[in-house]
Amino acid sequence: MLRLLEEDRPADAVPAAFEVLELSRELAGDDEEALVTPLINLATAQLRAGDLLAAEGNYSAAVALTEKHFGIVSPRLITPLTGLAQAYLRAGQPVQAAESYERALHVNHVNDGFYNLGQIPLRDGLTESYLAGKEMAKANFHQAAQLQIMEHRVGRGSPELLPALAKLADWYERSGQLYQARLVRQNTAQLIAASKGENDPDLVEPLIAIANSYRLQALQALQVPTNDPMQGPDTLLPMSGVVLRKALGIVDQQPEPDPLQRARVLVEFGDLYLVWGKRNSAGDAYADAWRTLSANADLVARRDDYFATPVRLYWTPPPPAYPASAARLPDSTRLQPGHVVVKFAVEATGLVSSAGVVESDPAGLADKSVISAVRRSLYRPRHVDGVPVLTEGLSLRHDYRYRIEAGAAPPPEPAGDDRPLTQPGSDSRN
Repeated sequence: MLRLLEEDRPADAVPAAFEVLELSRELAGDDEEALVTPLINLATAQLRAGDLLAAEGNYSAAVALTEKHFGIVSPRLITPLTGLAQAYLRAGQPVQAAESYERALHVNHVNDGFYNLGQIPLRDGLTESYLAGKEMAKANFHQAAQLQIMEHRVGRGSPELLPALAKLADWYERSGQLYQARLVRQNTAQLIAASKGENDPDLVEPLIAIANSYRLQALQALQVPTNDPMQGPDTLLPMSGVVLRKALGIVDQQPEPDPLQRARVLVEFGDLYLVWGKRNSAGDAYADAWRTLSANADLVARRDDYFATPVRLYWTPPPPAYPASAARLPDSTRLQPGHVVVKFAVEATGLVSSAGVVESDPAGLADKSVISAVRRSLYRPRHVDGVPVLTEGLSLRHDYRYRIEAGAAPPPEPAGDDRPLTQPGSDSRN
């Protein structure tokens, strides 16, 4: 059984785990502590094999036996409670998952105190549970708490906090909280500068992340305009440039500048300029990055990662449901699956052309919104010999759900804006 689990063959491990459980029952009876581990192993195999209902039942049985024989705050409860939470989460039951994780966290605190590191995976599970339940404040709390735990252990100004800061910033970025992510990255940069110096190359990565947060926030402002000029593209994009220039200056001041790090900053500059509408400046930055990576045969593969295919920089996803109000319906509401496939080209400028629907089911229902989204997207263009070129034959599939009245023809989509993205300060002569 264990070998099959180690080989990632959970479906094959389930019969073996079940046999171990039955043999344990024959030896120890139906209500003995010796059954706890076999129940957990069987539930784990079932969970990994996708039999969530069976896994839930066996994890629950393991919890009940553990409570009976070892007490309601026994540390042995953490494993089955965590497994039960994972089963609930994968089954789309985030409330029940959070309840199981919260109980496991309570058991952890009772046995090991409030600042032990064993609670970190439990807080990560709680984060995912609350995120799935759309309780962002609680999800944020369990990520921020991990930084507080490390601060209590190593001190607020310790360089040992850097991994915890990076993890918290990654979480904020993954969940779209760009301002919060930027604050954490700024704290990271300050800590590195205080412990290693203002020109240490370790500053480059957090500076790039800070610059990215400004750029991504500017793109968000393009989609949802704001009346606050400090939160608009005309302010945020220049701020991104200021931070990238600082990062590039640090790289170039090193006795032996790292070509990979230098190229990374230059590509970020190119992406920024392209979003900004400064196409000539973008081309210069990309060309410099190409030369930097081409000078070292060991970095050619990395160069191709950046430039062998177009890379999307701006994208407004089409609605996930039709009509848009269907996205707000309860999960139990039956919606039909639909999809649209679009073929298109990316010009050397990064703009999209020749976009057309090649497959649509149901026909015509969401075609216009998907075409509009594709046409308004922006890409870092493919490069050949350091020169941006046209790329044809690209495709995108958009899956969505829809609900229409039985027997009714789909109503026509409302007119949309199919124009390409217009960047703030756009000037192709730059």
